[in-house]
Amino acid sequence: MKLIVPFFTLFVFTFCSSPESKTEVKPIPKKEIVKKKPKVVKKEPLFNDENVEEKLLAYGKENTETVVLIKTSFGDIKVRLFKDTPMHRANFIMLAKANYFDSTIFSRVVPNFMAQAGSGYNGRHTDFKRDMGAFTIPAEIKQEHFHRRGAVAMAREYRGNPDKRSSPYAFYFVEGTPFSNETLDIYEKKNGYTYSTEQRNYYTKKPGAAHIDGEHTVFGEIISGYDVVPKLTAVDTDGQDWPRVDIFILKVEVLQ
Repeated sequence: MKLIVPFFTLFVFTFCSSPESKTEVKPIPKKEIVKKKPKVVKKEPLFNDENVEEKLLAYGKENTETVVLIKTSFGDIKVRLFKDTPMHRANFIMLAKANYFDSTIFSRVVPNFMAQAGSGYNGRHTDFKRDMGAFTIPAEIKQEHFHRRGAVAMAREYRGNPDKRSSPYAFYFVEGTPFSNETLDIYEKKNGYTYSTEQRNYYTKKPGAAHIDGEHTVFGEIISGYDVVPKLTAVDTDGQDWPRVDIFILKVEVLQ
């Protein structure tokens, strides 16, 4: 019996010391599947202040229309665009053909002054402006195109805009009021602008917006449907001249 104990102890020790018994079995790691994110191609805006003149003039050569029908919540207004303000004409035709103006709103209306339209109302307009890019239109101010009743002109930013470049989207219809010669004298000194004999003869007898002549590009005129404008300016507004009930441009149709 004494010989058996050591042998048994040795056997147990040998078995427990076996290399196989100490080998750690590790699971084979699964290959990680990395999902590739789709490559986002950044779309370059179409326009900027450096290329806008070239591109609008090129567009205007291919799109020569000058008459548009502006359908509003209060009625239709037919407008003729001036050929000698080619960038503003081309820009308006381009936006109309792209259906930008559909469902835009009048953002400012002032009795005996004007009704401003073209403000984007929804995400579609925001997306459109993003694709078009941040740009303004070089001024095409001409004394023969002044702010008589029924004139169509482009809005603009006054701050930091010494060249009087226009907004590409916001435009306005002139209602206006008559001006005395004395008042015209005041605005000449204030704005550094000289009224022609034609302007003075007009403004002292008929309504217009003489005080902003030389400040904005007038690029068209109403040829029918002017009676809609006083309806627009007569609505109730807030302290910023914004209509309390939205007035829409339903559609702008390019006629000829």
